[in-house]
Amino acid sequence: MTIDLRRLEEISQNASRPDRGLMIDGWSVGLSPGLAKRSRCINAFYASARAFGVNLIEAKRAFALARLPCIFRITPFVNDSALDQHLEALRYVKYDAADVQVLDLDALDISHVRANSVRFSLEANLRTAAQWVAKMRGDSEVEMAGLAERWHLSTAAVLPSFAFDANDVRVARSVVIREHDHVGIFDVGTDAAHVNNGYATALLARQLCDAKESGARVAYLQVRADNPARRIYERFGFRTAYQYWYRALPADAD
Repeated sequence: MTIDLRRLEEISQNASRPDRGLMIDGWSVGLSPGLAKRSRCINAFYASARAFGVNLIEAKRAFALARLPCIFRITPFVNDSALDQHLEALRYVKYDAADVQVLDLDALDISHVRANSVRFSLEANLRTAAQWVAKMRGDSEVEMAGLAERWHLSTAAVLPSFAFDANDVRVARSVVIREHDHVGIFDVGTDAAHVNNGYATALLARQLCDAKESGARVAYLQVRADNPARRIYERFGFRTAYQYWYRALPADAD
Protein backbone atom coordinates (compact mmCIF):
# COMPACT_ATOMS: atom_id res chain seq x y z
CA MET A 1 0.00 0.00 0.00
CA THR A 2 1.25 3.48 -0.90
CA ILE A 3 0.96 5.94 1.99
CA ASP A 4 0.59 9.67 1.24
CA LEU A 5 3.13 11.08 3.70
CA ARG A 6 2.23 14.73 3.15
CA ARG A 7 -1.39 13.94 3.96
CA LEU A 8 -0.24 11.96 6.99
CA GLU A 9 1.66 15.02 8.26
CA GLU A 10 -1.49 17.12 7.85
CA ILE A 11 -3.53 14.52 9.74
CA SER A 12 -0.98 14.46 12.56
CA GLN A 13 -1.33 18.22 12.86
CA ASN A 14 -5.12 17.97 12.92
CA ALA A 15 -4.77 15.53 15.81
CA SER A 16 -2.39 17.78 17.68
CA ARG A 17 -3.96 21.22 17.56
CA PRO A 18 -7.64 21.50 16.73
CA ASP A 19 -8.36 24.33 19.14
CA ARG A 20 -6.28 27.44 18.44
CA GLY A 21 -4.39 28.56 15.38
CA LEU A 22 -4.31 30.80 12.35
CA MET A 23 -2.89 31.03 8.84
CA ILE A 24 -0.20 33.59 8.07
CA ASP A 25 0.55 33.75 4.33
CA GLY A 26 0.92 29.99 3.92
CA TRP A 27 2.23 29.34 7.44
CA SER A 28 -0.05 27.22 9.61
CA VAL A 29 0.47 28.61 13.12
CA GLY A 30 -0.57 26.56 16.15
CA LEU A 31 -1.24 28.48 19.35
CA SER A 32 -2.45 25.74 21.68
CA PRO A 33 -1.24 25.90 25.27
CA GLY A 34 0.19 22.69 26.63
CA LEU A 35 3.22 20.47 26.66
CA ALA A 36 3.35 19.22 23.06
CA LYS A 37 5.36 21.48 20.75
CA ARG A 38 3.50 20.08 17.74
CA SER A 39 0.40 21.92 18.99
CA ARG A 40 2.13 25.31 19.32
CA CYS A 41 4.45 25.74 16.37
CA ILE A 42 4.64 26.97 12.78
CA ASN A 43 4.30 24.61 9.84
CA ALA A 44 5.16 26.41 6.61
CA PHE A 45 3.14 24.03 4.45
CA TYR A 46 2.15 26.34 1.65
CA ALA A 47 3.67 28.96 -0.64
CA SER A 48 4.03 32.51 0.70
CA ALA A 49 3.49 35.68 -1.28
CA ARG A 50 5.27 37.98 1.17
CA ALA A 51 8.86 38.14 2.33
CA PHE A 52 10.00 35.74 5.06
CA GLY A 53 10.81 38.61 7.44
CA VAL A 54 7.31 40.08 7.18
CA ASN A 55 5.72 36.74 8.05
CA LEU A 56 8.13 36.18 10.91
CA ILE A 57 7.23 39.52 12.52
CA GLU A 58 3.51 38.71 12.31
CA ALA A 59 4.00 35.18 13.64
CA LYS A 60 6.11 36.37 16.57
CA ARG A 61 3.41 38.89 17.45
CA ALA A 62 0.79 36.12 17.46
CA PHE A 63 2.90 33.90 19.73
CA ALA A 64 3.61 36.81 22.06
CA LEU A 65 -0.11 37.56 22.42
CA ALA A 66 -0.68 33.87 23.23
CA ARG A 67 2.24 33.97 25.70
CA LEU A 68 4.03 31.23 23.80
CA PRO A 69 7.53 31.00 22.29
CA CYS A 70 7.91 31.20 18.52
CA ILE A 71 8.76 27.67 17.34
CA PHE A 72 9.04 26.24 13.83
CA ARG A 73 8.51 22.59 12.88
CA ILE A 74 10.74 21.60 9.96
CA THR A 75 9.56 18.66 7.86
CA PRO A 76 10.18 17.47 4.30
CA PHE A 77 6.89 19.15 3.40
CA VAL A 78 7.92 22.73 4.17
CA ASN A 79 7.18 24.74 1.04
CA ASP A 80 10.17 27.09 1.39
CA SER A 81 13.33 25.02 0.94
CA ALA A 82 15.41 27.88 2.38
CA LEU A 83 13.40 28.19 5.61
CA ASP A 84 15.75 26.10 7.73
CA GLN A 85 18.74 28.13 6.53
CA HIS A 86 16.91 31.42 7.17
CA LEU A 87 16.21 30.36 10.75
CA GLU A 88 19.73 29.13 11.36
CA ALA A 89 21.09 32.47 10.16
CA LEU A 90 18.85 34.16 12.74
CA ARG A 91 20.31 31.83 15.42
CA TYR A 92 17.23 29.68 15.79
CA VAL A 93 18.70 26.43 17.08
CA LYS A 94 17.76 22.97 15.88
CA TYR A 95 16.46 20.64 18.62
CA ASP A 96 14.20 17.68 19.43
CA ALA A 97 14.73 15.87 16.14
CA ALA A 98 12.41 12.88 15.82
CA ASP A 99 11.13 10.26 13.42
CA VAL A 100 7.61 9.81 12.12
CA GLN A 101 7.03 6.07 12.01
CA VAL A 102 4.27 4.49 9.94
CA LEU A 103 2.62 1.06 9.91
CA ASP A 104 0.41 -0.46 7.24
CA LEU A 105 -2.02 -2.23 9.56
CA ASP A 106 -2.21 -5.18 7.17
CA ALA A 107 1.38 -5.86 8.27
CA LEU A 108 0.70 -5.54 12.02
CA ASP A 109 2.72 -8.10 14.03
CA ILE A 110 1.64 -8.91 17.60
CA SER A 111 3.41 -12.26 17.89
CA HIS A 112 5.87 -10.81 20.44
CA VAL A 113 3.19 -9.53 22.86
CA ARG A 114 3.17 -11.62 26.01
CA ALA A 115 0.04 -12.41 27.97
CA ASN A 116 -0.56 -10.65 31.27
CA SER A 117 -3.38 -10.01 33.69
CA VAL A 118 -3.95 -6.31 33.02
CA ARG A 119 -7.39 -4.90 32.32
CA PHE A 120 -7.82 -2.42 29.47
CA SER A 121 -10.31 0.43 29.63
CA LEU A 122 -11.25 3.22 27.23
CA GLU A 123 -11.97 6.40 29.20
CA ALA A 124 -14.84 8.23 27.49
CA ASN A 125 -14.66 11.30 29.75
CA LEU A 126 -11.92 13.27 28.03
CA ARG A 127 -11.29 15.61 30.94
CA THR A 128 -10.83 12.66 33.29
CA ALA A 129 -8.51 11.03 30.75
CA ALA A 130 -6.50 14.24 30.40
CA GLN A 131 -6.13 14.44 34.18
CA TRP A 132 -4.88 10.85 34.31
CA VAL A 133 -2.41 11.39 31.46
CA ALA A 134 -1.19 14.65 32.99
CA LYS A 135 -0.68 13.03 36.38
CA MET A 136 1.31 10.17 34.87
CA ARG A 137 3.45 12.61 32.87
CA GLY A 138 3.88 15.11 35.69
CA ASP A 139 2.22 17.97 33.80
CA SER A 140 1.17 21.25 35.33
CA GLU A 141 -2.48 22.28 35.66
CA VAL A 142 -2.09 24.61 32.66
CA GLU A 143 -0.67 21.80 30.53
CA MET A 144 -3.45 19.46 31.62
CA ALA A 145 -6.12 22.04 30.79
CA GLY A 146 -4.59 22.62 27.35
CA LEU A 147 -4.60 18.89 26.62
CA ALA A 148 -8.23 18.51 27.72
CA GLU A 149 -9.29 21.49 25.61
CA ARG A 150 -7.59 20.15 22.47
CA TRP A 151 -9.23 16.78 22.87
CA HIS A 152 -12.70 18.25 23.45
CA LEU A 153 -12.46 20.43 20.33
CA SER A 154 -11.02 17.74 18.08
CA THR A 155 -13.06 16.76 15.03
CA ALA A 156 -11.16 13.46 15.02
CA ALA A 157 -12.06 10.66 17.43
CA VAL A 158 -9.93 10.86 20.57
CA LEU A 159 -9.67 7.46 22.27
CA PRO A 160 -7.60 7.50 25.49
CA SER A 161 -7.06 4.02 26.93
CA PHE A 162 -5.48 2.82 30.14
CA ALA A 163 -4.23 -0.46 31.55
CA PHE A 164 -5.01 -1.47 35.14
CA ASP A 165 -3.25 -4.24 37.06
CA ALA A 166 -4.83 -6.91 39.29
CA ASN A 167 -5.06 -4.36 42.13
CA ASP A 168 -6.89 -1.92 39.82
CA VAL A 169 -3.90 0.42 39.77
CA ARG A 170 -3.53 2.46 36.59
CA VAL A 171 -0.20 1.25 35.15
CA ALA A 172 -0.06 2.37 31.49
CA ARG A 173 -1.64 4.77 29.02
CA SER A 174 -1.92 5.25 25.27
CA VAL A 175 -4.08 7.64 23.25
CA VAL A 176 -5.37 6.89 19.76
CA ILE A 177 -6.61 9.80 17.65
CA ARG A 178 -8.43 8.62 14.53
CA GLU A 179 -9.19 10.55 11.36
CA HIS A 180 -10.85 8.44 8.68
CA ASP A 181 -8.61 5.40 8.12
CA HIS A 182 -5.53 6.85 9.87
CA VAL A 183 -4.85 6.35 13.58
CA GLY A 184 -2.22 8.34 15.44
CA ILE A 185 -0.61 6.92 18.58
CA PHE A 186 0.13 9.53 21.25
CA ASP A 187 1.17 9.72 24.91
CA VAL A 188 2.25 6.10 25.29
CA GLY A 189 3.74 5.52 28.71
CA THR A 190 4.00 3.35 31.80
CA ASP A 191 3.85 4.42 35.43
CA ALA A 192 7.40 4.58 36.78
CA ALA A 193 6.68 1.96 39.43
CA HIS A 194 5.49 -0.57 36.84
CA VAL A 195 7.97 -0.47 33.95
CA ASN A 196 9.35 -3.54 32.16
CA ASN A 197 6.18 -5.59 32.67
CA GLY A 198 4.90 -5.26 29.12
CA TYR A 199 1.84 -3.25 30.12
CA ALA A 200 2.15 -0.47 27.53
CA THR A 201 3.03 -3.00 24.83
CA ALA A 202 -0.09 -5.04 25.60
CA LEU A 203 -2.27 -1.92 25.64
CA LEU A 204 -0.87 -0.73 22.32
CA ALA A 205 -1.43 -4.17 20.79
CA ARG A 206 -5.07 -4.04 21.82
CA GLN A 207 -5.53 -0.57 20.35
CA LEU A 208 -3.88 -1.45 17.04
CA CYS A 209 -5.92 -4.63 16.68
CA ASP A 210 -9.14 -2.76 17.47
CA ALA A 211 -8.26 -0.08 14.94
CA LYS A 212 -7.52 -2.63 12.23
CA GLU A 213 -10.73 -4.55 12.92
CA SER A 214 -12.76 -1.34 12.65
CA GLY A 215 -11.36 -0.48 9.21
CA ALA A 216 -8.27 1.65 9.88
CA ARG A 217 -5.48 1.15 7.34
CA VAL A 218 -2.56 3.24 8.58
CA ALA A 219 -1.09 3.85 12.04
CA TYR A 220 1.53 6.49 12.77
CA LEU A 221 3.48 7.86 15.70
CA GLN A 222 6.33 10.24 16.46
CA VAL A 223 9.38 9.13 18.40
CA ARG A 224 12.79 10.59 19.12
CA ALA A 225 15.76 8.74 17.69
CA ASP A 226 17.23 8.16 21.17
CA ASN A 227 14.00 6.88 22.72
CA PRO A 228 14.41 3.19 23.62
CA ALA A 229 10.65 2.72 23.16
CA ARG A 230 11.18 2.80 19.41
CA ARG A 231 12.25 -0.85 19.63
CA ILE A 232 8.76 -1.67 20.92
CA TYR A 233 7.12 0.13 18.03
CA GLU A 234 9.38 -1.48 15.45
CA ARG A 235 8.47 -4.97 16.69
CA PHE A 236 4.87 -4.17 15.77
CA GLY A 237 6.09 -3.27 12.29
CA PHE A 238 6.43 0.52 12.50
CA ARG A 239 9.15 1.95 10.26
CA THR A 240 10.55 5.47 9.91
CA ALA A 241 8.97 7.32 6.98
CA TYR A 242 10.48 10.78 7.49
CA GLN A 243 12.13 12.99 10.09
CA TYR A 244 11.39 16.41 11.52
CA TRP A 245 12.90 18.83 14.01
CA TYR A 246 12.11 22.12 15.68
CA ARG A 247 13.79 25.53 15.48
CA ALA A 248 13.57 28.21 18.16
CA LEU A 249 15.73 30.87 19.74
CA PRO A 250 18.07 29.37 22.38
CA ALA A 251 16.02 30.64 25.33
CA ASP A 252 12.90 28.90 23.95
CA ALA A 253 14.48 25.60 22.86
CA ASP A 254 13.38 23.31 25.67
